[in-house]
Amino acid sequence: MKKENLLLMAASLLGFGTACDKEEQTLVMYGTPYNNYRVKGTVTDPDGNPIEGIEVCGNNSPETAVLTGADGSFEIAGRSIGQSVKLGFTDIDGPANGGDFASGSLDIRFTEEERTAEGSGAWHKGDFARTGVEMTLEKNEQE
Repeated sequence: MKKENLLLMAASLLGFGTACDKEEQTLVMYGTPYNNYRVKGTVTDPDGNPIEGIEVCGNNSPETAVLTGADGSFEIAGRSIGQSVKLGFTDIDGPANGGDFASGSLDIRFTEEERTAEGSGAWHKGDFARTGVEMTLEKNEQE
């Protein structure tokens, strides 16, 4: 078997193959359906006080990371697979924001009522938004 044929077979097994519609000659490639999301909310301590400087990250993607403001508010946007996003909350400055807070996460599953736009194409499944998300972070125990 020729080396080129072996490489082509391996690439197609890994999903790098393409298909061509004979009538329209449209190139179709493998991909993953995605949605765009926007989430607004606040981060507080157990007493309800806002926490400034908490890093909020969507689906463990550093590109989406934002910091909470002085009022504990955040607004994050990005891309996700399906109709959900997992938000991670990390205290990156330790006691500088009034305490050393434990990390936390929140899974958000969007509903059809939260759809703000229909998808545009085979892979883009639409835009979703949620407001009023509240996250409470506990302080780390002092040893």
